[in-house]
Amino acid sequence: MKIKHLLCLIALCLLWLPGKAQQLSVMTLRNGATVYIWEDKSKPDVFGMVAFKVGSVDDPVQYTGLAHYLEHVMFKGTQTIDALDWEKEKPIYEKIIAKYDERAATTDQAKRDAIDLEINELTREAAQYAVGNEFSQLIDHMGGEGLNASTGFDQTEYHNSFPPSQLEKWLEVYSERLIDPVFRGFQTELEAVYEEYNMYNDNRGSRLGEFINEQAFGSHPYARPIIGLPEHLKNPQLSKLIEFYNTWYGPQNMSIILVGNVDTKTAIPLIREKFERIPRRAEIHREKQPVPQFKGRTEKSAKIYYYPMLALIYNGVPSNDKDEIPLQICCELLSNSQKTGILDKLQLDGDIMSVGAGQNAMRDAGVVMINAIPSFDANQNRWDSHKAVEKILLSSLQQLQNGEFDETILNSIKQNMIREYELGLESNETKAYILASLFNTGSDPSEMLNYKDRVNAVTLDEVKATAKKYFTDNYLALNIQEAKNLDSKGKKLKKPAYKPIETKKGEMSEYAKWVESIPAPLPEVKYCDFNSIQQKRINTRSKLFYNFNPENDVFTMTLKYGIGTHRMPKLEYAVALMNNAGMLPDIEPLAIKRAMGELNVNCSYAVDDNYMYVMMNGYEKDLVKACQLLSKQILFPKLDDKQLQSLIGSAFGSRQMENSDISTLERALTSYVLYKDSSDYLQRIPTRDLLDLSITDLTTQFQAATNYECEIYYTGTAPFDEVYDVLSKNLPLKAEEMPSSSPELRTREKYAENTIFFLPNSKATQSKIYFFIEGKPFDVKDDISIEAFSDYFGGGFGSLVMDEIREKRAMAYSAYGVISTPSVAGRNYLFQGFVGTQGDKTLDAIDIYMNLLTDMPSMPEHFDVVKTNIKESILSAKPGFRSASAVYEAWKRMGYTQDPAIDKMKKIETLQFEDIVNFYNENIKGKPIVMAIVGNPKDFDVKALEKYGKVVKVSESKLFSESGF
Repeated sequence: MKIKHLLCLIALCLLWLPGKAQQLSVMTLRNGATVYIWEDKSKPDVFGMVAFKVGSVDDPVQYTGLAHYLEHVMFKGTQTIDALDWEKEKPIYEKIIAKYDERAATTDQAKRDAIDLEINELTREAAQYAVGNEFSQLIDHMGGEGLNASTGFDQTEYHNSFPPSQLEKWLEVYSERLIDPVFRGFQTELEAVYEEYNMYNDNRGSRLGEFINEQAFGSHPYARPIIGLPEHLKNPQLSKLIEFYNTWYGPQNMSIILVGNVDTKTAIPLIREKFERIPRRAEIHREKQPVPQFKGRTEKSAKIYYYPMLALIYNGVPSNDKDEIPLQICCELLSNSQKTGILDKLQLDGDIMSVGAGQNAMRDAGVVMINAIPSFDANQNRWDSHKAVEKILLSSLQQLQNGEFDETILNSIKQNMIREYELGLESNETKAYILASLFNTGSDPSEMLNYKDRVNAVTLDEVKATAKKYFTDNYLALNIQEAKNLDSKGKKLKKPAYKPIETKKGEMSEYAKWVESIPAPLPEVKYCDFNSIQQKRINTRSKLFYNFNPENDVFTMTLKYGIGTHRMPKLEYAVALMNNAGMLPDIEPLAIKRAMGELNVNCSYAVDDNYMYVMMNGYEKDLVKACQLLSKQILFPKLDDKQLQSLIGSAFGSRQMENSDISTLERALTSYVLYKDSSDYLQRIPTRDLLDLSITDLTTQFQAATNYECEIYYTGTAPFDEVYDVLSKNLPLKAEEMPSSSPELRTREKYAENTIFFLPNSKATQSKIYFFIEGKPFDVKDDISIEAFSDYFGGGFGSLVMDEIREKRAMAYSAYGVISTPSVAGRNYLFQGFVGTQGDKTLDAIDIYMNLLTDMPSMPEHFDVVKTNIKESILSAKPGFRSASAVYEAWKRMGYTQDPAIDKMKKIETLQFEDIVNFYNENIKGKPIVMAIVGNPKDFDVKALEKYGKVVKVSESKLFSESGF
């Protein structure tokens, strides 16, 4: 693709996408910042990101976690944002910095505790000159959605989506946050980060990931957790954080990324005006650190996960290496989404419960990992040995090393990679992250657009050579064992005796007033048109919904049958087997998968409470053949008994570990609280009955499900009539379909008084606290009131819940409180709240949350932000072209006869703060509050819960149908 240099001063390049109304522009500002603008007028909004080429790999050895800490405090304002009187605040801020240095200079814990209290008092004093959370309020006021940030090993990103009309304001605020930042509330944010650490500590997946990185990368900083080491998390220095910012957050290390409905010609001068204010910093000289190379076979073991797992790790390549794509093709030849790989065959044959292969290519280095979960023999109640699994993995790897694959398989793998990449590029956010990665690795952005050519250029000989080069006898074998219980990692710290931080709520900085005065063009109002979806009945009840694909040549199709596990519980297992099914009389699963692959299509099956889904994507030139092959598999499925036994073993093994998985305990407790005996975990097939499942029975169940009426959602480029003709002739739709009663919503348990369900867990680091209040039947006339209350009470950074729980007191990393609406009109909505907090903060967190629910604070000064955010987001929040038809049907079931935004825009104009207060008084205040708590009873006085209502202590056995024989 030709790159045209238009302006030397800012090094602007334009890269056009052939045949599409999209354009990627790249330029370098005078201060060294890199700008990417991906213009796509088909999108309703803009995704904006500012990314920095710095991550946890750059943390000083003695101050791990700085990159992540910095990400948090970058939301705390500047000498203008949040500042009511910076001249008065500044000397207090400088004292706080000095106090942290004083604290770091002593190892006496009593002295540190005393200094912490001094810092708390200074922070409270400084807060009298600050608004608090003003950055997020500015984003809310411009209709921004999804405000967030993330820290990785090599890069840090700040981002959100916003309406196109708010471009100037977004550029202004995002650039201003980088000019003289002030890291206010550092002390409370430290507590929030430690709560984040506690959250990961309770998650075995996070613990497993840390263990793998630690073993794979040895002495390299990639071996450290991104969040930092526990011994460093509560011993920080604010001066070191400022030093880290000044070193790494210069414009030469920064990219500004805009993707979506943005006009490049309009954006460029604004970007220059706003971001060229940031002065160039000293050049950064980053030393690339070596990564240990494996020599021979090395084995490490750990009892850390829910079930046994074997991981074989090989040295790989860094991102942007010439071998990155060939090595990824090697991984896809082993295991891929189409299940046509060499290792996939082991799972299809039932020899291994689960297997996968992939590479992790980072800036300095990369690894390739093959992970496998052994089969579980339910009759013998045991897992296959790691030794046996490693033997069959290495035997299969030998096929790759020997080049035992042909051009046909290779081509289908490459086309699958290209198709998945093209689907990913339909997302503004995905494109932004890819651009940020390219900037991070110093890659040419044309590589992003030329991905298809780069993949297709890889030859069979090149893949074979790559396989021999990297899949050698030098590897690390990680022998992961199941752990019945997992102790907390690191020292458990007591809650500090800090007083809450009270900022000047309701006031605005002079800067914020100026930003809000910036004129914005009237937004272009585009409403969704239900009639834009072409539809036509097929047979008696089934119907095709068609939408045109304006972006690429990939079609997607979903068959949505009107029956699910609510009425047919065994469908869960029948559908799982269909994902690995062959075809009668004697076609094996791998042959079906590879036949699909040769047609460049991917197919999968899924099921939920109310519907069974068959999903396919591919290229339309082979649509007829793909539908015919799919029809044969649906009509003549060949389910495998060995796979069934593996599936039963998987269910049996996972049920044995339920009591040790806090996330599962949370889900089971909340399901029990809401539905009692109708809980998913009590209504599932009993464990002892799983062994009675048969291939005949499950085949019958699946085929019975296909007798129900079906909604077909299709998105592609072929004309509607042509698609209708192909699908009506080549899909196995029954002539006289059974009517569907889906969706059927379970009736929730009714409570007449406040009730607290407590599930004790002695291994929990955090208490997970859920709040529920039953609502009234949903009617579309109430939708704006529901949205406004949720936004005001607990739906974002500026909400009451986040302000009281996190900003003032740092009791939680995650907290919310919103109204959840049903999928069908006339069914009750539900208030759902949550706080995840360190165990010894449990009662304090509950007390604060209950005060919010029983006596909601009145802050009418925040109403304008709520109203403007809803108004702007209504106009820019639209479904994508692939999901539009299904979303429109879902809106209809909720009672809408046209785009909800049409009536919402009328309602928002007359919305008053009193409407939020009235909604609270009618639906929340004085209503029975139900709590569900999973926590460690050693961390707080359980009896004290009686203050809030009737306490019911729940045992794990009450939550699950039997987990074993």
